Amino acid sequence: MKLSSTGWEGVVPALFAVALALAVGTALGAAPPELVLLALLVLAPLPFILRDYRVGVVLLAVVLPAMSMLPTVRGLNPVNYLVAATWLGFLAGRWRLGPAGPGVHRPAVVVLPRPLWWGLVLPVTVGMVVAWPHIGEGVRNYPTLADAQRVFNPPDYLVDRFVKPLGYFLSFAFLLANAVRDSRRPEWFVVVLVLSALAPALAVFWSVAEYPGSFAELARDRDFMAARGRHANEFGLLLALLFGPLLFVAAGAGPGRWRALSLGALALVVPALLLTFSRGGLLAALVVLGGFLWHHRRVKTLLLILALGALMLVAAPTALKERLGTGLDAGALAYTHSADKDTLTAGRVYGWALLVPEVAESPWIGSGLGSTQWSAAVAAGRYRANHPHNIYLEMLMDLGVLGLAAMVALHTLYLQRLRRLSSSEALSPVMRSFFLGARWALWGGLAMAATTAYYMPNAAQAPWWFCLGLLFAYWDRAAEPVPAPAVLRTGLEAGGRAPSRL
Repeated sequence: MKLSSTGWEGVVPALFAVALALAVGTALGAAPPELVLLALLVLAPLPFILRDYRVGVVLLAVVLPAMSMLPTVRGLNPVNYLVAATWLGFLAGRWRLGPAGPGVHRPAVVVLPRPLWWGLVLPVTVGMVVAWPHIGEGVRNYPTLADAQRVFNPPDYLVDRFVKPLGYFLSFAFLLANAVRDSRRPEWFVVVLVLSALAPALAVFWSVAEYPGSFAELARDRDFMAARGRHANEFGLLLALLFGPLLFVAAGAGPGRWRALSLGALALVVPALLLTFSRGGLLAALVVLGGFLWHHRRVKTLLLILALGALMLVAAPTALKERLGTGLDAGALAYTHSADKDTLTAGRVYGWALLVPEVAESPWIGSGLGSTQWSAAVAAGRYRANHPHNIYLEMLMDLGVLGLAAMVALHTLYLQRLRRLSSSEALSPVMRSFFLGARWALWGGLAMAATTAYYMPNAAQAPWWFCLGLLFAYWDRAAEPVPAPAVLRTGLEAGGRAPSRL
């Protein structure tokens, strides 16, 4: 007897539940309780994801920004299982639709745009190939690194620095884009964005609350977020990227419930961003705020922002004001040649001067992914970080002029497509506001890139990859001079299967 698609929808989760019970009972029977709990948290959502892959997409949106805070158990990485399960759910859903017969229209699969492949994947793939012979040099160059043998073991390096970043975030963008296409109301993904903001914001509050020293000591301690798995500046970037879409949706022309929801999320994101004491994160947020004032050129808006800014400035603790004003005293530029006295850039200019000559070693294709780690300055012990604290310099060193040019072209295309979608009358006001905020979030991230690290996809960039997922859902339509309203609203060609509600 042949099972119908409805029958399979009940059988597959039931079979999976049986397999789950057997696996937990046999493999984890004698394991520590915390390991059993982690396994259950990883495996419990899988039947629901297999039934509707969009459940996995929502979980990925929440987990990816917080993945540095997840328990680390070798062989039980929750993100690996979540990505794999969401892919299986997506493929199972397409399989259940069956082949398209005469007169039957199936929703088209959203594919990742070609510029993403030549603008990101191709350059970093070349960078990984170029880096391969040099990876082992890191063991010698970082003698105090406890697990240097594992970090600079070429296969582990390949997985950690190349396979996982691309695999996680390209998969997320692809699956999210298709989830948007398969949903009747894409505006509901604003709720998902709000949910993704909770863990990083609460993590900052938690770190501040449990800090053993004074608030002034906290402001000077740039490693106070280390227990959460990321540097404070990375949390600053993550929260600044969230700030863009949330701010524009909160002030947009959509229904009041979306504005209220985004405003509530901002009430968490903004204080958390300030409490990271990240000057780069504040710079990115100010760029977003400048774009907001440009698009809302009303006197009352300007006065309200100025009043709120003045109130925050007056109410802010002295330690916060001193941290954000670090290096702004007269004569600060005179010390940029010193790693110890340069309070304005925290020794960055000194480090850039050491690393810039590395670009000449291989100007066209670079010296490979993570080339700072086998640079002459690091080998000589004159520079200790594993990145140059400047994404543009990092790309020049790693990928060369050609790689940097490809990245610039790709991000220019992002800005163009986001601008078109932000003014498309075929989209709802909420979605137009979202894309406008995403565009300014990108501008803010590009400004912060001059002082921060890592162009490869990572948890700090998770909100940006969320924005890309929604952008890719409308990528082809954003290239058209006059978008088709009906297609943009539903994401399906006329006559296609009506998408279910999220």
